[in-house]
Amino acid sequence: MESTGGEEEERKPCKSYQQNKKRKEITSACMLNTELGAVLAVMRRPQQEPSFYTSDSQSDTNILNSLKSLRSLIFNPQQEWQTIDPSIYISPFLDVVQGENIPAAATIVALSAILKILRLEIFNEKTPGARDAITCIVTGVSTCRLETTNQACEEAVMLRILQVLTAVMRHSASILLSNHAVCTLVNTCFQVVQQSANRSDLLQRSARYAMHEVLQVIFSRLLEIEVKPEQCESDTEDVEDGTDSDSGYGVRCAVDIFHFLCSLLNVVQVVETEGSTSHAADEDVQLFSLVLINSCIELGGPEIGKHPKLLRMIQDDLFHHLIHYGTRSAPLLFSMICSIVLNIYHFLRRFIRLQLEAFFRFVILRVASTGSSVHLQEVAVEAIINFLRQSSFIMEVYVNYDCHPTCLSVFEEIGKLLCKLAFPGAVPLTTIQVQAFEGLVIIMHTIAENIDNQGDSCPFGPYPVEITEYRPFWEEKSKDDLDLETWVEDSRIRRTQKKKLLIARDHFNRDEKKGLEYLKLCQLVSDPADPKDIAMFFRYTPELDKNMMGDYLGDPDEFHLRVLREFAETFRFSGVILDTALRTYLAAFRLPGESQKIQRILEAFSDRFYDQQSSDIFASKDAVFILCYSLIMLNTDQHNPQVKKKMTEEEFIRNNRAINGGQDLPREYLSELFQSIATNPIAVFGQSGLLVEMNPGRWMELMNQSKVMQLYVQCDFDRQLGRDMFACVAGPSIAALSAFFEHSDEDEMFHECIEGLMSVARIAQYGLEDTLDELIASFSKFTTLLNPYASAEETLFAFSNDMKPKMATLAIFTIANSFGDSIRAGWRNIKSFTLAEELDFSPVNCINCFNLVIFAMVDDLLEKMVEYSRRENAEREMRGMEGTLKLAMELLTDVYMLFLKQIAASPGFRTFWMGVLRRMDTCMKADLGVWGETRLQQIVPSLLRRMITKMKEEEILVRKEGDDLWDITDIQIQWIAPSLKEELFPDEI
Repeated sequence: MESTGGEEEERKPCKSYQQNKKRKEITSACMLNTELGAVLAVMRRPQQEPSFYTSDSQSDTNILNSLKSLRSLIFNPQQEWQTIDPSIYISPFLDVVQGENIPAAATIVALSAILKILRLEIFNEKTPGARDAITCIVTGVSTCRLETTNQACEEAVMLRILQVLTAVMRHSASILLSNHAVCTLVNTCFQVVQQSANRSDLLQRSARYAMHEVLQVIFSRLLEIEVKPEQCESDTEDVEDGTDSDSGYGVRCAVDIFHFLCSLLNVVQVVETEGSTSHAADEDVQLFSLVLINSCIELGGPEIGKHPKLLRMIQDDLFHHLIHYGTRSAPLLFSMICSIVLNIYHFLRRFIRLQLEAFFRFVILRVASTGSSVHLQEVAVEAIINFLRQSSFIMEVYVNYDCHPTCLSVFEEIGKLLCKLAFPGAVPLTTIQVQAFEGLVIIMHTIAENIDNQGDSCPFGPYPVEITEYRPFWEEKSKDDLDLETWVEDSRIRRTQKKKLLIARDHFNRDEKKGLEYLKLCQLVSDPADPKDIAMFFRYTPELDKNMMGDYLGDPDEFHLRVLREFAETFRFSGVILDTALRTYLAAFRLPGESQKIQRILEAFSDRFYDQQSSDIFASKDAVFILCYSLIMLNTDQHNPQVKKKMTEEEFIRNNRAINGGQDLPREYLSELFQSIATNPIAVFGQSGLLVEMNPGRWMELMNQSKVMQLYVQCDFDRQLGRDMFACVAGPSIAALSAFFEHSDEDEMFHECIEGLMSVARIAQYGLEDTLDELIASFSKFTTLLNPYASAEETLFAFSNDMKPKMATLAIFTIANSFGDSIRAGWRNIKSFTLAEELDFSPVNCINCFNLVIFAMVDDLLEKMVEYSRRENAEREMRGMEGTLKLAMELLTDVYMLFLKQIAASPGFRTFWMGVLRRMDTCMKADLGVWGETRLQQIVPSLLRRMITKMKEEEILVRKEGDDLWDITDIQIQWIAPSLKEELFPDEI
């Protein structure tokens, strides 16, 4: 019996499965029958509007017959839809979609039928013929022939096309589509996007949403594509695709689509103004493209880095476009550009070291400092803040760029720019000033939180670093080849080398010999000097005097000639056309006026350019040299205002006949060079060492350099590097912090300033004592306690009516309590706070001083200590407030004993004394929640003992008739600190 019951239980799931399967077969058949009937009905229905449709045409008869024949197959009881070739029941509907002169209504119904087939998953990727069927749907829908009727019908058809194509990509069989089919599908979606520009808002939104949906599926599949080892080593498309013809689409279509999206950034529109026409970037198309690109990067994520060709698209095409349009865009476009770069930083920063530096140099820092509009400037500053919010950004950017002698000091530039922008110049504060201050505080907090890491075994400082031997400053050691301590030391030495190079630059710009001697002195070049060392100094040191460089490189001395050859070797001209290479070369220095020097310099360039050319255009180096000289002369002829009769293109070509080993250079090649020089002069007389913009030559050079430079270094925070990092912006930071505190008028801003001040103090304890003293001196002036010209009443009034003095005093005492061992000269300011006897306070003023200054400070500290005790992960802040409150209570005791006689003479002394005792009691019994009892319990009894003993000695606390001060104090002591009862009031036991 039990066995029979078990068999029945086993048969139940099987029976249920068969029933569900049969139900699904019937559902599919009914759906197909319904859709067939709808299509036939619409095609037979008389048209309400004039149409070219004729029901008796041969093609339409064939379509009707195929639809009718399908109906006979639908309810075959032996048939299983999962085993039937999907083309059998899809083709009739596709015939309607592709048919000529088919009514729009029939096309809509046919598309709806295909949509239902896809959504119901009547077939899947394992169904026989699924590959051909899903491909036919893409082909058929993409070539849909729409009868011209009215706009509403056309839009309805386009909406259905979008829905079907989206359903195709979401179908399980979509993985069988070829790369070509997927690209066709995306192109069709984009055509609908373009056609919807002048149509309804619904169609526009639907078209753009469909593009998002399709790209989401395509780039999400990057996670599923297995990367073979040979893919990372080969640049060929066949290997890199990662898929074969049987496995469906892969990386190749993602590359093609991404390239297409990048090309949309160059779309222009014709702008007509006052009878003239001009071309400008189509910002609507650009924004749409950027949104899609951003979506692709978010979906592909770090997987993009595993596919070399797709990664190169981002490194080269995309970044070049982003940098080009970054400074030329409206705020919305610029914001999207910054978001894309931030996402790339998240997922692919190992591969974009030089590109990220270029984006900061040519876009973000430039727009933030001199934005063409306030709105653009705000977007740029906000972008900087978004980068700073990334936990690893400031340390990594410091190591990768600030510690690299040939790169821009990105962190230092960001820090100084934020200090400059945050420095208030007027009241009220502007949005940019508040933004910049926020970014500055983020830097301070990030460094402070990491530098205080208890698990860090690095010493507290100081951290001296010296260059003890010569090492090429342009060579970088891989972090993977060094242990952590050696790598940190190596990074710090490179940072020191960078500082010395800038000092050498200043010497060189004043006196060539002194500059080169300083390089030897600092062991930045070998002794005797190697020509390559000098060449690298010329090549990578910013803001060198270009006139002096040109004269040095053109000098006939043998050593100078060797430097010139090494200097030319630093350029990479592979794949670069001649005029672009020449522009890049001559942008590095000023071409001297002496003909022999020009000849030497151009000979060195010609040798380098010829050696790196893969084409056979030039027969020899001499041909390159002659043409270069000709281009220099053409540049002068075309752009010198003193030359009245300009050379023509024909004259230029004629002048360069038979220079290529007795043969002519291609006419098209010379024509292209002429047009390039005529429209865009070569800047041979530029003086500034700073590049104005990212030009094609500079970008090509960057891409070539990125192939040989170490990857972006990812690292954890290091205390020594963190200390060095803050040291380079410490002075401006303190000045900005102090000025912002002075000009702020909101409590929230006051608190932000104080928190920033505390973070600076936490950093400064690690070998930056001068910074800590400067910080204390800067904020001491806000306490109003150091003004020698103010009376006691004026000081008290200022303190009681302004939040700044209270907060500044609180902060200074907190620093003194927490970082006293690191304070040097700052103690002079802190000790000056203690109110001196010579102020000659009256009894009333003394009590007012306590009420408005000391009591207010103690109450605020106590409130903040309790508040922090209720927060999660705030023990450090709570203990800091506890320590500051301890210091404040000691100050209260000292000042009380100092002015005891004056205070006791006041009529309100009894009430005042009760206020002192009440605060002692509150400190003793403060509830710190999970942190238990306060450490103040250890000092309050000793403070009370000191005060009461002093009061007894001065005969202020004695038994008197009609005076209950003794009795009240006795009762309060028994309540606050019972252990003192026997010692202080033995007679009362």
